[in-house]
Amino acid sequence: MKKDIAIAKYTTIAAFLVLLFSTYYLRAQVLKLNTIRLSSENIRTEEVRREAEESLPLRQKEYELRMAHYETEQKHYEDMLDLYRTDYEEYVKRTKDKFAPPRMPQKPTKPISPELSDKLVEVGAKFRDQQYHYFSSTSKLNWIACIAALSLVGGLLYLLMFDVEGKRIFYIIILVLSFVFMIGPSFHSIMSAVAGFLQAPHGMRGM
Repeated sequence: MKKDIAIAKYTTIAAFLVLLFSTYYLRAQVLKLNTIRLSSENIRTEEVRREAEESLPLRQKEYELRMAHYETEQKHYEDMLDLYRTDYEEYVKRTKDKFAPPRMPQKPTKPISPELSDKLVEVGAKFRDQQYHYFSSTSKLNWIACIAALSLVGGLLYLLMFDVEGKRIFYIIILVLSFVFMIGPSFHSIMSAVAGFLQAPHGMRGM
């Protein structure tokens, strides 16, 4: 009996460690997927930073034009305000004529360069490959985790029933924690749902 109890303890420990490894393996796979997604954001950020440096002279000119446009609108407002106070009829006349300062020209949208588009496509393909690898490897790991879970539960139940000298409350705590964090479907379902709902990075829109 003591030999059987020792075997049950070793089996329980081994099964617990296998399940613990499977949970961290799933975490690592999901973290890798998120890392690939963030790499595309890094590419976008680097492109935005580079374009911001290159477009500084143009943005300075745009600022000066916007300030000039603002001053024109401010002068128009002050003129209309003076007319409202001093010559109401002229104010009504100009309001009916819908007089307003002209609009500024609209800034065109810059197209995406082929190099940047290729980088984003490469990241998207890498993400899809990693997502496929996640579900492919997880489907195999699921059976290993199933055997480990059965061994863990079986070993703990055996110890609860036959290890009279052991601390049964300790076995119950391990069993409950295992169901909550490793054996129960919640953790694996959440990880798979996260991996499934993650979308591949899209191409960058014009800036």
